[in-house]
Amino acid sequence: MKLSFLGDVTCDRPLLNASKNKSDAYDFSPVFSEVKSIFRSSDYVIANFENVCAGSSNDYKNEYLLYNCPDQFVKDMKSSGIDFVTTANNHCLDQGIEGLKRTIRVLDSNSVEHTGTYTDQKSRDACKIVLINDIKIAILSYTYGTNESNTGVILNQDTDYYVGLLREQKDAAKDSKKICKKVARYLKASQRRKISRLINRTKLRLGISYFKPYTDKIQDQDTANRYLDQIEKDIIKAKSHSDVVVACLHIGGQFNEEPGEYSKFIVDFFVKKGVDIIVGNHPHVIQKAYNIDSAVVAYSLGGFNLSISADYIVHEPLPEYSLILNVYIDEASRRYHKVTFSILKIVEDDSHMCIVYPVDKLVNELSDHEILKLNDDITKIYNRVTGKNLSKIKIQNEYELNCENS
Repeated sequence: MKLSFLGDVTCDRPLLNASKNKSDAYDFSPVFSEVKSIFRSSDYVIANFENVCAGSSNDYKNEYLLYNCPDQFVKDMKSSGIDFVTTANNHCLDQGIEGLKRTIRVLDSNSVEHTGTYTDQKSRDACKIVLINDIKIAILSYTYGTNESNTGVILNQDTDYYVGLLREQKDAAKDSKKICKKVARYLKASQRRKISRLINRTKLRLGISYFKPYTDKIQDQDTANRYLDQIEKDIIKAKSHSDVVVACLHIGGQFNEEPGEYSKFIVDFFVKKGVDIIVGNHPHVIQKAYNIDSAVVAYSLGGFNLSISADYIVHEPLPEYSLILNVYIDEASRRYHKVTFSILKIVEDDSHMCIVYPVDKLVNELSDHEILKLNDDITKIYNRVTGKNLSKIKIQNEYELNCENS
């Protein structure tokens, strides 16, 4: 049985604009057109849905760094062959709790299985299990945070069942690094957010980058909190009701090629608790992956369909590439027996439409010079994933992951 994992599925402003036609309808099918065949080769495809479907009344991607995409995106995603999405990520509350609830309804209405965000405590406490070729797969989904300093949405102990959290949300009132603290004391949280967005927009107009690569560090209560206590219970329940346990984690820095100390701690936590497959996302770039006797680990699969022309992109770490992680599970032993990865590349045309290609298919459409550049890029990606230092690799559909160095 082949289980495949994708990176962050998003809808940035350039893609949103490119997908709108003259009749104000949207068509996102080109995004997935070149990967449908590779999806069909898998028994089950899982992605991180880093989007919100809050409806047209909330406007689409109207506010700075707050997602809201048309329902058509989910329809086209489902049609491509994506079976399941995780929804616990830093953008899941971009349109508030009502946006979170509506997103769940849109996924349900399009028969997309999901976990990570919930409408009530009962669904949060339930163990999400899918049956694939008579193998029971439990899927868990958690996030480091929800951009609370940008959204202003803080969940309390009575409402935090809405999102699978790894730690306490930050107090938005204390998150004022980009604004003079003396001034911030006299401003409402909503006013601080508006000022922060204005500062970033001004930087863009001046050609000043406001996004730089950074890693995630361990902060107070990151290593011992009530959320980790609950997650341990979740894992115990999942292990008792399934053959294989998968944890999809939204963790990491931004555009950092190496995992930070918090990511390493969290991954180690899940490995020690007996989770079989651990897949990370969030950094927008590919990071290392490995398999050991007890688990398969991938720190970050990258952005599946980032808009490379978006204003927040840092180009040096090759964010236009992402991975499909393929885990082959033996149907008799219920254990994985092979792990591979496929390399994908985002191609953005003049209209900013994003089309995702497997590199072995893309190579057939390139000039000799472009092929040399592609080969150089995927060699860097391969070495980053495996920890090897090869001078050149062959462009192919899948690469075996035999690295055991964590």
